[in-house]
Amino acid sequence: MKQITGRGTMAALTALPFAVALTVELVLFAVLRDRLPDPLATHFAGTVPDGFTGRTGFAVLSAGLTVGTGALFVLAGTRRATFARWSVVTAYGTVGLVGSALVSVLLVNADATDAAADARMPVWHQIGALLVGVALGLVGWLVTRRLTLPDSLSGQDGPDTGRLDLAEGEVAGWTRTVSSRPLALLGLAITVLGCALVVPVGWPVAVPLALLGLLTVNFSSFTVTVGPRGLGVSPAVLPRPRLRVPLADMSEASSRSINPLGDFGGWGWRIRPGATGIILRSGEALVVKRASGREIAVTVDDSATAAALLNSLIPRPAGTVPAVPPTGTTSTDASTRP
Repeated sequence: MKQITGRGTMAALTALPFAVALTVELVLFAVLRDRLPDPLATHFAGTVPDGFTGRTGFAVLSAGLTVGTGALFVLAGTRRATFARWSVVTAYGTVGLVGSALVSVLLVNADATDAAADARMPVWHQIGALLVGVALGLVGWLVTRRLTLPDSLSGQDGPDTGRLDLAEGEVAGWTRTVSSRPLALLGLAITVLGCALVVPVGWPVAVPLALLGLLTVNFSSFTVTVGPRGLGVSPAVLPRPRLRVPLADMSEASSRSINPLGDFGGWGWRIRPGATGIILRSGEALVVKRASGREIAVTVDDSATAAALLNSLIPRPAGTVPAVPPTGTTSTDASTRP
């Protein structure tokens, strides 16, 4: 039996290229320090510099960028899910591209004859950074090919969902609304910013920004409904877009603990290999497995009751034994009628 790759191994594997890149950056900076102008040319329009940063500031910022980016990828890659594999590949490609660019900045500044304004970023340096990023991404992909990772979501199972005891002909429904205040405030801030930029910047920039803010507000709250029609998820503000999964397209439901960054790479309406998620926070989520094997995850309170109701309603072939034993789970949010 193959051994599932653990979090420690995934963390070390993801952090390794960032540690190497940080070491190379710091050592190269120390070696070239006396040859570097102050400030350094750190941003280029084509090959000519158009942005400058103090020598010490560049060292701190480059180290912080490498460490910060590495920490984010380690956090995402240590969740044992399909996303972890792509997290490693993306991490390797990112550190190859960014690390090469930072090294190039040091090299071209060291070659400046008088001041940072004399530095030039050759095109082959830029192409080289892209090639290094692609090459390291390929290395990460080859490495992960040798790992054994589960295909399902990495979150641990929540409370035993069981099945609701429904009488013959009895119909039940469950509904909850889940909201994200930070996401709503972010959307509101973007909308206000878009409106404020109408005069100084103009409509071509202001209108798309305001619409983006309104879209973010719309995605900050969802209503989740479970019943004879299956699972329904729709924004609480506007009726579209919405997600519907009929009972006939489900194989089972469960309650899981979800880490937004680790399992889906962030918050919002997320899509990754093998799963779709409506993720507004961390914690318990209703997870529905479709007949195709793909999973739908929605972070919502009382997800165990919703999963139990779905397990009771999902049609089973005659003569089959339910995978989850019946239980008397009830909820104040579940309503029944004869």
